[in-house]
Amino acid sequence: AHPTSMSQELTEWQNAVLGMTSGIIEVAALQPLNYWKNAAQQGLPLTLDPRYLYRGLGPNCVNMGSCTMLQFIFGGKIKNMITGGTPRALTIPEEMGAGLTAGMLSALVGSPLELIMIQQQRKGTNILATTWSLMSPDIARGFTGAAVREGLWTVGYLSIPPIVRNFMRTKMPDIFNTDDKARVPAALTGALFACYLTHPFDTIKTCMQGDIERKTYGGFFDTFNKLYADKGIYAFYRGATFRYGRMVCAVFMLDKLRATLGPLMFPSAYKKKKE
Repeated sequence: AHPTSMSQELTEWQNAVLGMTSGIIEVAALQPLNYWKNAAQQGLPLTLDPRYLYRGLGPNCVNMGSCTMLQFIFGGKIKNMITGGTPRALTIPEEMGAGLTAGMLSALVGSPLELIMIQQQRKGTNILATTWSLMSPDIARGFTGAAVREGLWTVGYLSIPPIVRNFMRTKMPDIFNTDDKARVPAALTGALFACYLTHPFDTIKTCMQGDIERKTYGGFFDTFNKLYADKGIYAFYRGATFRYGRMVCAVFMLDKLRATLGPLMFPSAYKKKKE
């Protein structure tokens, strides 16, 4: 079987390990772009100082690792529920529905971890002190924006790349004669979808989580109204360039890691499938 359908071939535990590994590799490589995106959204100065760029790396690794792990698990589980365990290609609506649901569920873990990371980036406190200070209902701050963003983001990296890659391989086999060549337009398309459709929700979430004291931003709709009153539609796309750059790299990396690490880490699963 082709690696693109890998999440259906692995057990939940194998999907968990693969997702966690892929997420940590991706976030460690791209942390500076994440810091610049958060800073731009909150109107904070940009910097090249690694002491600032890598603030919050720990919770961000746990966040991306655990969220990617959950998205791989939920995505694989939902796909199996759709197919009834029968090996077949999913339709485009099925593929995208599985990604959307998996992403929204993962925000239950991802949103609090991002809150910890953003508070660390703003205040420079250690992870234990930051986490302890947030042990209140505030830990759920920004969840709505995170859930919508994660759902659409998961469609962007987990559902769209296999669709685009298979389309390119089938329709233009002379140009896209390998998976790696087809991954380039797949990554650009998936990241474009994931970034610009989700960025307004990400900006609202980031502003809410950066202002835990609610000095400027209240709830979801209050934050929306204040951002719109400030700069109009443009306010929701602050930091989008950094986020899109990160997403292109991330979509390519996650799709490649999913296809490469799966057979390396769990060769017996693929051997069994081929037999």
